[in-house]
Amino acid sequence: MVLTKYKAAAVTSEPGWFDLEGGVRKTIDFINEAGQAGCKLVAFPEVWIPGYPYWMWKVTYQQSLPMLKKYRENSMAVDSEEFRRIRRAARDNQIYVSLGFSEIDHATLYLAQALIDPNGEVINHRRKIKPTHVEKLVYGDGAGDTFLSVVPTELGRLGQLNCWENMNPFLKSLNVSAGEQIHIAAWPVYPGKETLKYPDPATNVAEPASDLVTPAYAIETGTWTLAPFQRLSKEGLKKNTPEGMEPETDPSTYNGHARIYKPDGTLVAKPEKDFDGLLFVDIDLNETHLTKVLADFAGHYMRPDLIRLLVDTRRKELVTEADPNGGIATYSTRERLGLNAPLEDAKKRGPVGVAGLNNDLDKNDL
Repeated sequence: MVLTKYKAAAVTSEPGWFDLEGGVRKTIDFINEAGQAGCKLVAFPEVWIPGYPYWMWKVTYQQSLPMLKKYRENSMAVDSEEFRRIRRAARDNQIYVSLGFSEIDHATLYLAQALIDPNGEVINHRRKIKPTHVEKLVYGDGAGDTFLSVVPTELGRLGQLNCWENMNPFLKSLNVSAGEQIHIAAWPVYPGKETLKYPDPATNVAEPASDLVTPAYAIETGTWTLAPFQRLSKEGLKKNTPEGMEPETDPSTYNGHARIYKPDGTLVAKPEKDFDGLLFVDIDLNETHLTKVLADFAGHYMRPDLIRLLVDTRRKELVTEADPNGGIATYSTRERLGLNAPLEDAKKRGPVGVAGLNNDLDKNDL
């Protein structure tokens, strides 16, 4: 059964910079807050844990190395206790969680997203297909079995994309073809247009992402679109500045960019510059009928006999092995990471909120 009316929330807040444990605790705090407010869904920004490394757009290779080392040390693995604590928080609050995080798998980082259901199960695990520009110095490409976005849920068909994936026409077409109804357009921390200096194009500042790309996604796909954004404080600016450099003094240009749009592109939620917390919205899935009756690009408003999209979800292996039958052995990323296994309670302990962490976890669990 699909719920047609429910409350949802988008996070606009400052991450726990370079701090995995702090980021996990803050994530659980927001899940608890959203759950207590009666939300069925809470959406976090791109690489919320341990924050978006925006400094990579500003520093030299030598300056970046100490920060990159610390960033990698505080990225999160999906088979970790930190990730399981977040999954248990989703279960304890009976809420869907769209989580963005820097995922470490072996020795490579990925711009990852997970969709966690109210049972604490990971019903989708995806990785950004192509890091943007200097992001390639930090992250790897997502594989064929980690980029699909839309999942059927009791809240409707829910999809997630990271940053400039939200303006990729091929990914939008793929999501439309899956009948997407609710979309999480997860964004990082972004400077405002007042910082723009030629020849840097206007697409590389916050306002186009907030006020052009995100509502365009809503309009073109006919979906409710939540756009969580990260924020910065003066202390955050210091943490993201290499040693020996003077930090910026005014973080306001990085703030106030989160948005929520109706399926027709109407703006329904926008924070003040100094707001830090959850943006709430009352979703009515039946609103999507009003947009899709005019233009359903997965049905009556498309011509697949003339134009189609080829999608390849096979994982390409660096090393392949022969199976006993003489073919090539394969595996899925999901199975290798153990995401197909049910969530187990470590030590059979009770609910894990902030209080639960203090009461139920010993130092070896942290």
